Amino acid sequence: MIRYRNLVLTLALCLLVPAAAVAQPSVGIGPRLSLVRGDLSTDTPSTRLIGGTVRMRSSRLTSLELSMDYRVTRNDDRTERVRETPMQASILLMPIRAAIAPYALGGVGLYSQKVDTLGPSVDGGPQEVIDSELSRKIGWHAGFGAELKLSSRAAVFVDYRYQFVKFTKSEDPETGTNIPYVGRVNFSHQGSMWTSGVAFYF
Repeated sequence: MIRYRNLVLTLALCLLVPAAAVAQPSVGIGPRLSLVRGDLSTDTPSTRLIGGTVRMRSSRLTSLELSMDYRVTRNDDRTERVRETPMQASILLMPIRAAIAPYALGGVGLYSQKVDTLGPSVDGGPQEVIDSELSRKIGWHAGFGAELKLSSRAAVFVDYRYQFVKFTKSEDPETGTNIPYVGRVNFSHQGSMWTSGVAFYF
């Protein structure tokens, strides 16, 4: 699974290399809040994560973003701890640079989850970790949002992102083969999320 993390980091570096050629790019750093929508069909509740984001204005029309969220939950009897650390690398297309700048976005994410089996605490200290299981998933995301400029050094943003996006060709229901002409492409995704935050530029 290490190769998945390396893929995200490689993509992030590829995005940042062209940005270095832009004269004096503005870099924004700040906190963000993510709300991952639950699945109604399986009764999965929505989850909230907190994290941070780095945004770089790489050109007149584009910005680059790296983000990471974090969430820790425990079961009722405190025998299991789940730690989630999703990371995303995105490119933001901003056709209008104004007080309110709408944008479309796309990129790749690495979603890590570590499940720890916990034993009893010793002498009032932290619980012992008996066993750990780490899982990772990688997938594309796409969405849209807007950034509201508060000043020359600060902005707030809100966006909506589809996770694990796939584009597949439509199949002929009779033969099961792909339909070869343009206009027959299906869009599918697994989950979606709202993100909002503040970026302080320097």
